[in-house]
Amino acid sequence: MDSLVAVEKEIDKALDLFENFYDGVDQDINQIIDHLVSIINDLTKIESEQTYKLSADDSISMCREQVRELIKNYSDKHKDLHANISKIGKVIDKNFVPDYGNMSHLNLIDTAEKKMHLNQAICEHLLRSGHLEVCDTLVDEAGLVQQIDEEKKRPFIQMNFILSKLKEKDVYPALEWCQMNSKELKAIHSNLEFKLHRLRFIQLVQQGPKAQLEVLKYSRNFTQFANECSKEIQRLMGSLIYMSSGLDNSPYSSYLGAELWEEIEEEFIKNSCKLMGLPVECPLDICINTGCKALPALVNIVQVMQQTQCGHILSKDELPIEIEIGQNYRFHSVFSCPILRQQTTDLNPPMRLVCGHVISKDALTKLNNSGKTRIKCPYCPVEQSPSDAKQMLF
Repeated sequence: MDSLVAVEKEIDKALDLFENFYDGVDQDINQIIDHLVSIINDLTKIESEQTYKLSADDSISMCREQVRELIKNYSDKHKDLHANISKIGKVIDKNFVPDYGNMSHLNLIDTAEKKMHLNQAICEHLLRSGHLEVCDTLVDEAGLVQQIDEEKKRPFIQMNFILSKLKEKDVYPALEWCQMNSKELKAIHSNLEFKLHRLRFIQLVQQGPKAQLEVLKYSRNFTQFANECSKEIQRLMGSLIYMSSGLDNSPYSSYLGAELWEEIEEEFIKNSCKLMGLPVECPLDICINTGCKALPALVNIVQVMQQTQCGHILSKDELPIEIEIGQNYRFHSVFSCPILRQQTTDLNPPMRLVCGHVISKDALTKLNNSGKTRIKCPYCPVEQSPSDAKQMLF
């Protein structure tokens, strides 16, 4: 973050210099034009030809000197501008690593299957973000016509269409989608349809007394939600009192907030992805964001390990130190063995003993080194067979 701030400061400084430069140029050129106009006006008033010639020569000489002085000044200023622009490049080189080639020790995408999975992930990201034409091009070039067919594209096309309509504050396509998927939405306890009806109801209330009859007819849509949302429905009915004066300065002004439309878009994406069996946040986004957060620390580790000739960070299944990437990107719990004080891995998974205590597989093996058929839990006196331990999956 500090690197970005340093580059941003230099860019802002250069932009300010550019703005001042061009403002000065415009001002000086306008002054010269005004000066030339005044000279022409003065010369037209001179009747003697000899006096006219002398005055014209003097005026042109003075104007020429002014122009030369301006050209010299702006030439110097242009050099300063060029120096500041060059400084931006130096600051970027100083604060950012230009080559991350040494970060990759293993060829992680070394088979056709892995390449296909990567291209599929990119296609899914393009479909989710609405870049359908780009996705079609990638599907053709990567030969993914069978994996990404029209049937798979259809839900994404529909989702992006509905999102575009919600941005235009049109709830009807989303309501139609809710009615088509009512059983599935009820199974996941979604109240998306109620929230959409609420937004449309408020839109009608805002139209004033002329829409009173339409508002009352539309309120019948809330009947199906009477049990779950009774208090909210009562509050919506209370807003009818302010149809004439408007909701802006009423106790119901919170219904007019733009954040309600942003929330409904997020709610729709969440529900749509659930029905498609997809995570709410795009996996490709998660991978790239996680990598960007971890990259500075990884660069430092690589530099240290290269200096000490300790090998490469990717030569083993785990990193030599823990890298903090924030709670938002922690999807799997990390278990540390309380006996050996080390994190478990795929080869050394956590094992649950009969008594309920959990230790690592390596710790269980060490407890059973003597070859006995029974072992004691390190935390309680319960005896048990090592074969009764069950592997735990987080």
